[in-house]
Amino acid sequence: MTFRAFFCFLLLTISVSTPAFALNAERAPTASGHAYAEPYKAVRKDGVLHIEVRFVTDYPGYSGELIYEDIPLERIDGLIYAEFGDQSFSLLREDGGVVAPDNLHLGFNYDPSKNPRVGSWKADFVAPMHDVNEVMLFMPNVAPIGPIAIRDR
Repeated sequence: MTFRAFFCFLLLTISVSTPAFALNAERAPTASGHAYAEPYKAVRKDGVLHIEVRFVTDYPGYSGELIYEDIPLERIDGLIYAEFGDQSFSLLREDGGVVAPDNLHLGFNYDPSKNPRVGSWKADFVAPMHDVNEVMLFMPNVAPIGPIAIRDR
């Protein structure tokens, strides 16, 4: 079993036993199981797919966690990408880099009942064809996020 398959199995096991995840299918747990990725928007315009994700917690005293940092450019396509069926969409390249944050670290949260947000993330991808209406988002240390409905502008 590959590491990716094992990690997905582990996150699936956690998500099945977590009532909050069962209530909202769009929430994707992080590796700690104490924070969740929630798709915010996906907009396709002029050959670019812009995706935004918010991270929240319902765990009092959440200490934050590192999702990823400093991924080498030659490895990033295999770690952060959007997917529909068997089609994979890579991060958009611009000025020798990708249009995405270099790292993602979720912040601490002592009282999620006041404000559950612990982070946000946004990036641009090569847009899928117009007949693709939703995508899944993959990134390290987070269960697959989605499906995320795509809006055209």
